[in-house]
Amino acid sequence: MEAEVSEQQWRAALSAMLDGEEPQLPIPAIAAHLTSCLECSDWLDHATAVNRGLRTLPVIEPDLGESLVNGVDVHLCACRSGGDCLCGDCQCGPHCTCHATAG
Repeated sequence: MEAEVSEQQWRAALSAMLDGEEPQLPIPAIAAHLTSCLECSDWLDHATAVNRGLRTLPVIEPDLGESLVNGVDVHLCACRSGGDCLCGDCQCGPHCTCHATAG
């Protein structure tokens, strides 16, 4: 390579490759750098392991996320003190003010 490449540029190129993107540096130069730079080689090994770990995490179902948010809403809802229900999707139960019939 003509110009000196910083460690940050090497790692940005490695990161791009891990993300399936085109690196800003030529791949043959990256491969050559990895054979001579133990720090970048170790960094790539660690980043690869982290990526693999992240990809094997279970996917959180949207219903679970909504349930968690609703659980927080229940504790913050004004219906607990007789005010209006503030929940977007009421999970407070039958005592909630949104269930009261007008009349």
